[in-house]
Amino acid sequence: MSRVKLNASANVLGVVYTSVVSLVVLPLYLSYLGAEAYGLVGIFTLMQAWMQVLDLGLSPTLARQVAVARGKEGGFKEFITVLRNFEIIFFAISVCVVILIAAYSNWISESWINATVLNSEILSYCISIMGLLLGLRLFSSLYRSGLNGIEDQVRLNVIGAIVVSFKFFGALLLLAFFSNDIEHFFEYQLIIGLFEVVILMSRFYAVAPIKNLGYGLRFNMSSMQTIMPFASSVAYSAAIWILITQVDKLILSSVLTLAEFGYFSIVVLIAGAILALTAPIMQAVLPRMTALFSKGELIEMYLLYRKSSQIVAVLAVPITIIIALYSKQILFAWTGEQELAIWGAQTLSWFVMGYGLLALSAFQYYLQNAFGDLRLHVIGSTISAIVQIPLIYYAAINFGAEGVGITWFAIRLVWFLWWMPIVHHKFMPGEHLSWLFRDILPIIIIASISVLIMNYLVPLGEASGRIQILLSLAAVSFVALSASALAVTELKSLITAKIKK
Repeated sequence: MSRVKLNASANVLGVVYTSVVSLVVLPLYLSYLGAEAYGLVGIFTLMQAWMQVLDLGLSPTLARQVAVARGKEGGFKEFITVLRNFEIIFFAISVCVVILIAAYSNWISESWINATVLNSEILSYCISIMGLLLGLRLFSSLYRSGLNGIEDQVRLNVIGAIVVSFKFFGALLLLAFFSNDIEHFFEYQLIIGLFEVVILMSRFYAVAPIKNLGYGLRFNMSSMQTIMPFASSVAYSAAIWILITQVDKLILSSVLTLAEFGYFSIVVLIAGAILALTAPIMQAVLPRMTALFSKGELIEMYLLYRKSSQIVAVLAVPITIIIALYSKQILFAWTGEQELAIWGAQTLSWFVMGYGLLALSAFQYYLQNAFGDLRLHVIGSTISAIVQIPLIYYAAINFGAEGVGITWFAIRLVWFLWWMPIVHHKFMPGEHLSWLFRDILPIIIIASISVLIMNYLVPLGEASGRIQILLSLAAVSFVALSASALAVTELKSLITAKIKK
């Protein structure tokens, strides 16, 4: 197996393992901690997402600089100055984050978070630990990107699996057998965060050929000037993405009670699984599309784009429809919390449909990336953020989580119907309607029909138990995914040829 395929396989396995572990363990956190304390876990997850803005595009830039250094003689002599600069910048940002969060922890606990059970002292203490964790994870992202750039991705995913296991299963053992105190939970996470930084930094320094280059801790401004344009564009795109996908959660973290925000965090986790399911396919396809474009093989690139879009649709569309239709049953079967199932059913339905559309829309970014022209992406993302933020704010203040879900779905639908044709017209002229009506729409129709038929044959009433719900959903998913796969052009042609033969 080639190194590229090995790394791609490791990345897919790493994503699958992390997703499965989180989906299994997080509902158990809810049962041990209670809704309000679990809401703090949701607050921490939200803070982690917003921390990506403070990365300033430096982590992806470091990965690129490692790759550049590997490609030329003596490249790592230049790279070591960049690495030291980044370490100094990340250290300064991390210290500022820790100090600011500690300084404002009382204000966050008393004026932002709406808690009724946990007192402000506990909240303030946990928020201060979150600040320390965020600083450590910022450093983790730096060395993780360096290992990606040096193509040590198999070992990186092994390290990731070990850290995830300690982070989730270790915390679960703590809650189940020692203490379900939220303060102890975050103290344990702090220990794991420190372990993660040490092991990633040690691995990077072990495999990067920089041991004998000996560059002291001093900042070199000239080495930053050449890389800042790229880092700035990456940082801007990342900031806009965070605004688009996280502003609803930020607003609702203040509007909802802490217990309700805990429920909302579960809802968003399930809805966001659509992106986690399809991301490995997109990541694997992008380098190949870029390579085909660089060779001038546009027809092959367009074919790969369309086939990949169909594969993503086969995965995303049936699962989206199933979660939207059975939202209440899924929430109850997954968590065992009837109150959560009642509170979050409609909200989950709207959010998952929005995330399903986002998964289908994401491919237009990869098309632009392959061409090396992100101008439309920057323009479109900026427009989306400008329109979305006030609408989400209005919906959150006046209609709560469900209103935000409806708004999120409406925006993603308009975006899919309006922006996708614009991008396709520029980069794939004359192909949008064919892409929509031949590649995507048949999968949507077949998936919808198959799920509705299975809903009639395998109804899930209010009295259904958790095991019955899971088995029924497994049957519905199998049928819907299998039927949708038949709409894939290549597979359909193969089956037709076999039948004729």
